[in-house]
Amino acid sequence: MKNYRSYAVIAFSGALVWLFTFSFWYDLHALVVKDDKKELKATNANLIPTEPLPDFSSYEDVGEKKDAFFSYLLPLVQQANRQIKEERQFIQKMQRQTTFSTEDTARLQRLAETYRVPFDDAFNNNFFKLMLRRVDTIPPSLVLAQAANESGWGGSRFAREGNNLFGQWCFKPGCGIEPAQRASHLQHEVARFDTVYHSVMSYMRNLNRNLHYIDLRKTREKLRAQGLAVTGQSLTPGLAKYSTRGEAYIAEIQGMIRANDLEKYDQPSDAATL
Repeated sequence: MKNYRSYAVIAFSGALVWLFTFSFWYDLHALVVKDDKKELKATNANLIPTEPLPDFSSYEDVGEKKDAFFSYLLPLVQQANRQIKEERQFIQKMQRQTTFSTEDTARLQRLAETYRVPFDDAFNNNFFKLMLRRVDTIPPSLVLAQAANESGWGGSRFAREGNNLFGQWCFKPGCGIEPAQRASHLQHEVARFDTVYHSVMSYMRNLNRNLHYIDLRKTREKLRAQGLAVTGQSLTPGLAKYSTRGEAYIAEIQGMIRANDLEKYDQPSDAATL
Protein backbone atom coordinates (compact mmCIF):
# COMPACT_ATOMS: atom_id res chain seq x y z
CA MET A 1 0.00 0.00 0.00
CA LYS A 2 2.84 2.38 0.82
CA ASN A 3 4.34 1.81 -2.61
CA TYR A 4 1.04 2.61 -4.30
CA ARG A 5 0.78 5.81 -2.26
CA SER A 6 4.36 6.73 -3.17
CA TYR A 7 3.64 6.18 -6.85
CA ALA A 8 0.48 8.26 -6.58
CA VAL A 9 2.39 11.11 -4.92
CA ILE A 10 5.10 10.96 -7.58
CA ALA A 11 2.53 10.93 -10.38
CA PHE A 12 0.63 13.83 -8.82
CA SER A 13 3.85 15.81 -8.35
CA GLY A 14 4.83 15.14 -11.93
CA ALA A 15 1.46 16.37 -13.12
CA LEU A 16 1.86 19.56 -11.12
CA VAL A 17 5.31 20.15 -12.60
CA TRP A 18 3.95 19.64 -16.12
CA LEU A 19 0.99 21.94 -15.42
CA PHE A 20 3.26 24.65 -14.01
CA THR A 21 5.62 24.36 -16.97
CA PHE A 22 2.78 24.48 -19.48
CA SER A 23 1.14 27.41 -17.71
CA PHE A 24 4.46 29.27 -17.64
CA TRP A 25 5.02 28.84 -21.36
CA TYR A 26 1.33 29.46 -22.10
CA ASP A 27 1.43 32.84 -20.35
CA LEU A 28 4.96 33.73 -21.38
CA HIS A 29 4.31 33.91 -25.09
CA ALA A 30 1.96 36.17 -26.97
CA LEU A 31 -1.20 34.16 -27.44
CA VAL A 32 -3.59 34.47 -30.33
CA VAL A 33 -6.96 33.07 -29.32
CA LYS A 34 -10.01 32.68 -31.54
CA ASP A 35 -11.72 35.80 -30.16
CA ASP A 36 -8.57 37.86 -30.68
CA LYS A 37 -8.45 36.93 -34.35
CA LYS A 38 -12.12 37.85 -34.70
CA GLU A 39 -11.44 41.23 -33.12
CA LEU A 40 -8.53 41.85 -35.48
CA LYS A 41 -10.59 40.85 -38.50
CA ALA A 42 -13.37 43.21 -37.35
CA THR A 43 -11.02 46.19 -37.61
CA ASN A 44 -12.10 48.65 -40.29
CA ALA A 45 -10.63 47.19 -43.47
CA ASN A 46 -9.89 50.68 -44.77
CA LEU A 47 -7.47 51.18 -41.87
CA ILE A 48 -5.46 48.01 -42.44
CA PRO A 49 -2.25 48.30 -44.48
CA THR A 50 -1.94 45.22 -46.67
CA GLU A 51 1.54 45.58 -48.15
CA PRO A 52 3.16 42.11 -48.24
CA LEU A 53 6.33 41.40 -46.32
CA PRO A 54 9.32 42.12 -48.61
CA ASP A 55 12.08 39.60 -49.21
CA PHE A 56 14.74 41.14 -47.00
CA SER A 57 17.18 38.34 -47.84
CA SER A 58 17.71 40.03 -51.20
CA TYR A 59 19.76 42.75 -49.50
CA GLU A 60 23.46 41.95 -49.41
CA ASP A 61 24.41 45.07 -47.45
CA VAL A 62 23.45 44.73 -43.77
CA GLY A 63 22.84 48.45 -43.35
CA GLU A 64 20.53 48.57 -46.35
CA LYS A 65 18.67 45.52 -45.07
CA LYS A 66 18.08 47.14 -41.69
CA ASP A 67 16.93 50.40 -43.26
CA ALA A 68 14.53 48.52 -45.53
CA PHE A 69 13.12 46.53 -42.60
CA PHE A 70 12.50 49.60 -40.45
CA SER A 71 11.14 51.63 -43.39
CA TYR A 72 8.64 48.87 -44.14
CA LEU A 73 7.52 48.26 -40.57
CA LEU A 74 7.45 51.79 -39.11
CA PRO A 75 4.29 52.95 -40.96
CA LEU A 76 2.45 49.84 -39.72
CA VAL A 77 3.53 50.56 -36.15
CA GLN A 78 2.44 54.18 -36.46
CA GLN A 79 -0.94 53.15 -37.88
CA ALA A 80 -1.50 50.67 -35.04
CA ASN A 81 -0.58 53.33 -32.48
CA ARG A 82 -3.00 55.79 -34.10
CA GLN A 83 -5.76 53.23 -33.70
CA ILE A 84 -4.90 52.69 -30.03
CA LYS A 85 -4.60 56.44 -29.43
CA GLU A 86 -8.09 56.98 -30.86
CA GLU A 87 -9.44 54.26 -28.56
CA ARG A 88 -7.71 55.88 -25.59
CA GLN A 89 -9.11 59.31 -26.41
CA PHE A 90 -12.60 57.84 -26.61
CA ILE A 91 -12.17 56.30 -23.14
CA GLN A 92 -10.93 59.63 -21.77
CA LYS A 93 -13.98 61.35 -23.25
CA MET A 94 -16.26 58.79 -21.61
CA GLN A 95 -14.46 59.29 -18.29
CA ARG A 96 -15.34 63.00 -18.36
CA GLN A 97 -19.01 62.44 -19.15
CA THR A 98 -21.85 61.98 -16.70
CA THR A 99 -24.36 60.54 -19.18
CA PHE A 100 -23.71 57.87 -21.78
CA SER A 101 -25.47 57.06 -25.02
CA THR A 102 -26.36 53.47 -25.84
CA GLU A 103 -23.91 53.53 -28.74
CA ASP A 104 -21.02 54.84 -26.63
CA THR A 105 -21.76 52.36 -23.86
CA ALA A 106 -21.72 49.48 -26.35
CA ARG A 107 -18.39 50.63 -27.77
CA LEU A 108 -16.89 50.98 -24.31
CA GLN A 109 -18.03 47.47 -23.47
CA ARG A 110 -16.43 46.11 -26.65
CA LEU A 111 -13.15 47.81 -25.76
CA ALA A 112 -13.32 46.42 -22.23
CA GLU A 113 -13.76 42.92 -23.66
CA THR A 114 -10.89 43.43 -26.10
CA TYR A 115 -8.52 44.55 -23.34
CA ARG A 116 -9.83 41.96 -20.83
CA VAL A 117 -11.21 44.48 -18.32
CA PRO A 118 -14.34 43.43 -16.33
CA PHE A 119 -17.27 45.62 -17.39
CA ASP A 120 -19.32 45.30 -14.18
CA ASP A 121 -19.81 48.68 -12.48
CA ALA A 122 -18.09 50.14 -15.51
CA PHE A 123 -18.48 53.80 -14.76
CA ASN A 124 -16.24 54.13 -11.73
CA ASN A 125 -12.71 55.43 -11.31
CA ASN A 126 -11.13 51.98 -10.94
CA PHE A 127 -12.61 50.84 -14.25
CA PHE A 128 -11.33 53.85 -16.15
CA LYS A 129 -7.93 53.67 -14.43
CA LEU A 130 -7.46 50.06 -15.55
CA MET A 131 -8.73 50.79 -19.04
CA LEU A 132 -6.34 53.71 -19.50
CA ARG A 133 -3.46 51.64 -18.13
CA ARG A 134 -4.09 49.03 -20.82
CA VAL A 135 -5.28 51.10 -23.76
CA ASP A 136 -2.10 53.00 -24.57
CA THR A 137 0.47 53.18 -27.34
CA ILE A 138 3.72 51.20 -27.55
CA PRO A 139 6.93 53.13 -28.38
CA PRO A 140 7.94 52.42 -32.00
CA SER A 141 11.55 51.80 -30.96
CA LEU A 142 10.45 48.88 -28.80
CA VAL A 143 8.24 47.39 -31.51
CA LEU A 144 10.93 47.68 -34.18
CA ALA A 145 13.63 46.16 -31.99
CA GLN A 146 11.51 43.21 -30.89
CA ALA A 147 10.27 42.57 -34.42
CA ALA A 148 13.83 42.51 -35.76
CA ASN A 149 14.96 40.26 -32.91
CA GLU A 150 12.07 37.79 -33.00
CA SER A 151 11.85 37.49 -36.79
CA GLY A 152 15.53 37.59 -37.73
CA TRP A 153 15.01 40.86 -39.58
CA GLY A 154 11.93 39.52 -41.31
CA GLY A 155 13.65 36.39 -42.59
CA SER A 156 12.30 33.72 -40.25
CA ARG A 157 10.04 30.96 -41.53
CA PHE A 158 7.18 32.25 -39.40
CA ALA A 159 7.55 35.78 -40.75
CA ARG A 160 7.70 34.63 -44.37
CA GLU A 161 4.93 32.03 -44.17
CA GLY A 162 2.67 33.55 -41.53
CA ASN A 163 3.34 37.31 -41.37
CA ASN A 164 4.33 36.67 -37.75
CA LEU A 165 7.13 38.99 -36.63
CA PHE A 166 6.79 38.53 -32.86
CA GLY A 167 6.55 34.78 -32.28
CA GLN A 168 2.90 34.75 -31.20
CA TRP A 169 1.50 31.33 -30.38
CA CYS A 170 -1.92 29.74 -30.89
CA PHE A 171 -3.26 26.44 -29.58
CA LYS A 172 -6.02 25.19 -31.88
CA PRO A 173 -4.76 22.46 -34.24
CA GLY A 174 -4.20 23.98 -37.65
CA CYS A 175 -4.34 27.55 -36.35
CA GLY A 176 -0.81 28.34 -37.48
CA ILE A 177 2.56 26.86 -38.35
CA GLU A 178 3.95 23.90 -36.43
CA PRO A 179 7.48 24.60 -35.12
CA ALA A 180 10.06 22.14 -36.41
CA GLN A 181 11.69 21.70 -32.99
CA ARG A 182 8.62 21.80 -30.72
CA ALA A 183 8.99 19.79 -27.51
CA SER A 184 6.84 16.65 -27.44
CA HIS A 185 4.80 17.81 -24.43
CA LEU A 186 3.82 21.11 -26.08
CA GLN A 187 0.94 21.48 -28.51
CA HIS A 188 1.26 25.10 -29.61
CA GLU A 189 1.65 26.39 -33.14
CA VAL A 190 3.09 29.70 -34.26
CA ALA A 191 0.19 31.89 -35.32
CA ARG A 192 -0.47 32.80 -38.92
CA PHE A 193 -1.80 36.30 -39.73
CA ASP A 194 -3.59 37.66 -42.79
CA THR A 195 -1.27 40.68 -42.81
CA VAL A 196 1.80 41.92 -40.97
CA TYR A 197 -0.40 44.68 -39.54
CA HIS A 198 -2.53 42.07 -37.78
CA SER A 199 0.65 40.66 -36.23
CA VAL A 200 1.63 44.14 -34.99
CA MET A 201 -1.80 44.73 -33.44
CA SER A 202 -1.81 41.30 -31.78
CA TYR A 203 1.66 41.96 -30.32
CA MET A 204 0.58 45.36 -28.96
CA ARG A 205 -2.54 43.89 -27.38
CA ASN A 206 -0.41 41.22 -25.78
CA LEU A 207 1.80 43.83 -24.09
CA ASN A 208 -1.27 45.85 -23.14
CA ARG A 209 -3.27 43.11 -21.45
CA ASN A 210 -1.12 40.06 -20.62
CA LEU A 211 -0.62 39.52 -16.89
CA HIS A 212 3.16 39.24 -17.30
CA TYR A 213 3.58 42.79 -18.60
CA ILE A 214 1.80 44.64 -15.80
CA ASP A 215 5.10 46.24 -14.71
CA LEU A 216 5.60 47.59 -18.22
CA ARG A 217 2.12 49.11 -18.16
CA LYS A 218 2.59 50.60 -14.70
CA THR A 219 5.88 52.19 -15.75
CA ARG A 220 4.17 53.72 -18.78
CA GLU A 221 1.29 54.93 -16.61
CA LYS A 222 3.70 56.57 -14.16
CA LEU A 223 5.60 58.33 -16.95
CA ARG A 224 2.32 59.63 -18.39
CA ALA A 225 1.26 60.97 -14.99
CA GLN A 226 4.59 62.80 -14.66
CA GLY A 227 4.33 64.24 -18.17
CA LEU A 228 7.48 62.41 -19.24
CA ALA A 229 8.21 60.77 -22.57
CA VAL A 230 7.44 57.07 -22.86
CA THR A 231 10.39 55.55 -24.72
CA GLY A 232 11.33 52.05 -25.69
CA GLN A 233 14.28 52.02 -23.30
CA SER A 234 12.08 53.06 -20.38
CA LEU A 235 9.76 50.09 -20.93
CA THR A 236 12.29 47.33 -21.67
CA PRO A 237 12.62 46.25 -18.00
CA GLY A 238 8.98 45.15 -18.24
CA LEU A 239 9.89 42.49 -20.83
CA ALA A 240 11.54 40.11 -18.36
CA LYS A 241 8.94 37.43 -19.07
CA TYR A 242 8.76 37.86 -22.83
CA SER A 243 11.62 35.40 -23.18
CA THR A 244 13.04 32.63 -21.00
CA ARG A 245 16.35 34.50 -21.32
CA GLY A 246 15.02 37.17 -18.97
CA GLU A 247 17.56 39.90 -18.25
CA ALA A 248 19.78 38.82 -21.14
CA TYR A 249 16.86 39.32 -23.51
CA ILE A 250 16.18 42.78 -22.07
CA ALA A 251 19.82 43.75 -22.52
CA GLU A 252 19.75 42.54 -26.12
CA ILE A 253 16.64 44.59 -26.95
CA GLN A 254 18.15 47.64 -25.26
CA GLY A 255 21.33 47.15 -27.29
CA MET A 256 19.37 46.91 -30.54
CA ILE A 257 17.52 50.13 -29.75
CA ARG A 258 20.80 51.94 -29.08
CA ALA A 259 22.78 50.46 -31.96
CA ASN A 260 20.09 51.34 -34.50
CA ASP A 261 19.18 54.72 -32.98
CA LEU A 262 15.54 53.63 -32.81
CA GLU A 263 14.39 56.06 -30.14
CA LYS A 264 14.40 58.78 -32.80
CA TYR A 265 11.09 57.22 -33.88
CA ASP A 266 9.50 57.68 -30.45
CA GLN A 267 7.39 60.77 -29.98
CA PRO A 268 8.06 62.71 -26.74
CA SER A 269 5.32 65.17 -27.64
CA ASP A 270 2.77 62.42 -26.99
CA ALA A 271 3.48 62.62 -23.26
CA ALA A 272 1.33 65.70 -22.90
CA THR A 273 -1.53 64.51 -25.13
CA LEU A 274 -2.02 60.93 -23.97
